[in-house]
Amino acid sequence: MAIRWWMKWGICFTCSHLPCGRPLYEKIQRRFGELSRPSSSTRFDNTEVLLKMGRRWSGKVEGQHVVEIGTGWIAAVPLGFGLAGARVDTFDISRLAADDLFSQTRQVYHNRTEQLAKASGTALAKIRQRLQQIEQAGSFAGASQMLGGAYHAPFDTTALPFRDGRVDMVISNLVLQCVPKELIPLLLQESWRILKPGGIALHRIRMSDEYSGPGSGRNHLEYLKYSEQAWNRWFNHSLKHINRLRAPQFLELFRKHGFHCLEYNRKIDYQSIPHLQKLTLAPPFLRMGPEDIATVTMEVALKKTELPGNKS
Repeated sequence: MAIRWWMKWGICFTCSHLPCGRPLYEKIQRRFGELSRPSSSTRFDNTEVLLKMGRRWSGKVEGQHVVEIGTGWIAAVPLGFGLAGARVDTFDISRLAADDLFSQTRQVYHNRTEQLAKASGTALAKIRQRLQQIEQAGSFAGASQMLGGAYHAPFDTTALPFRDGRVDMVISNLVLQCVPKELIPLLLQESWRILKPGGIALHRIRMSDEYSGPGSGRNHLEYLKYSEQAWNRWFNHSLKHINRLRAPQFLELFRKHGFHCLEYNRKIDYQSIPHLQKLTLAPPFLRMGPEDIATVTMEVALKKTELPGNKS
């Protein structure tokens, strides 16, 4: 049965204002949302996309020190990189990676070892050996330690526990669109600080309304009609925050904070452009072109360069 967008919003908004709202919201997600079928999550495909990009721009994944911003409930990305031989430190502002979800994630990878090997360039035998190594791990945190990394949660991702220039790669999957606008510069500054000279950052970003979907009765770009005040008042809260930044704004933030874009892939929802033309868009989006507004996902590979103004 399809759930209308306002029902999704109402459940999330109500839970955000209840003392026991967070665990209640997780139960609802486990019953009706992505957590009801972790094996069908897009995070596994996304992991392979990031592995290919990491291999393309770093030369290899195995042996790299990788920092992930935003672990999430389904820890497919850090586990996939760990199985490929990277040392992964993954961070979340709340502890989300439950033991049973980790077990299901590990089981999915038992059926995806060949895809992992192909995406990462790691020998298939090594991936299978690492899977066997973590077979008895009862938690994602335990498995991370076995693979040489760590799960840090809860943790402030704008103050990471590494010395300057020590990390090979910073990655995130479907996270930056959920970071409050005022915190993104701090997060990017910290990513730049910990990366080695020439280090790589990989980000997958989804720029659409999370309350929309098939049968929801709402186009996934319709959320751009709300003023900043209305959006922050009614839709952003402790359980869900969407900053509504568009692709050009993200690219400018990356450039401003010392990153050179090596690769930029985007998906434009051309079918939604006629719908957008009927909307009265909020002021922040009025001067943007329709293709920039209708870019709903983007993947970027960034290289750490000198910060603007620091060049001799």
